[in-house]
Amino acid sequence: MEKKIDKIEVAKLMLLFLLEIAIELGINTIFGIFTNVLGINVPTYVHVFVLDICLLIPVFAYTIKKGDSIVEAFGFKGIKVATFFQTILLTIVVSPMSMFANILSQFIVPNVMVQSVDQFASESVGLTLVATVISAPIVEEIVCRGFFTNRLNKILPFTAAAIISALMFGALHLNINQFCYATVLGLIFAYTNRASGSVFTSMIMHIVFNGYNMALLFMLNWAMEQVGMDFAETAEVGRANTSSMITSAVVTGVLAVGSFFLTRLILKSIAKREGTIEA
Repeated sequence: MEKKIDKIEVAKLMLLFLLEIAIELGINTIFGIFTNVLGINVPTYVHVFVLDICLLIPVFAYTIKKGDSIVEAFGFKGIKVATFFQTILLTIVVSPMSMFANILSQFIVPNVMVQSVDQFASESVGLTLVATVISAPIVEEIVCRGFFTNRLNKILPFTAAAIISALMFGALHLNINQFCYATVLGLIFAYTNRASGSVFTSMIMHIVFNGYNMALLFMLNWAMEQVGMDFAETAEVGRANTSSMITSAVVTGVLAVGSFFLTRLILKSIAKREGTIEA
């Protein structure tokens, strides 16, 4: 049966998303004033923790006002142990697709995380990792998949809900580089949750993805420092080498095609195990 599109509800959700963007811009502006105007260097992890709390308030307030169960509305459903490990495998399998989108974006803009690694390394590494690898992924999955995907799926076909929430996820990063690969990942995360019936699967994937990338950034930055090179500058030199970038795009593009078909197989396997194969 085709779902009846509730235009009023769609408009409310779009306004709520604009509020989330406004919150992020506001928090970024406030911390920017602290740093650039007042000369107070606020650590990245403090910025992330404050932002995470502020992003959660609107979606929980909306859900409570609607009178919905928090557990059911956000998809806080347990998953089987085998699904947990299969989800980690899936994170590895989908990596070429996000890498391909990341490389394509770098034909236009630099890699944001590489450009920020010096700042990360100068702060408390432990707290920075807690903020970027645990706190941010959990909050972003609650907001984007737990709230927006699930809420939109009540009034739109799932594919439309997944695409819109993926675009929202990309837009929340407020830069072109992360928008590209975050949108790809957001779409995959949405389908993974549909297969498992739980928001916990996308949380796991997001945590593993961020953890791997942050660890890699720190290790590469450290290795560059040992030989007297600047990681960000070296990355920019590589980005300026068009032939190298094209080669990387072609290689990751081919891998991404294979990754797509493997991803479908794993999602079907998860759905069978969790009893959601019909969906």
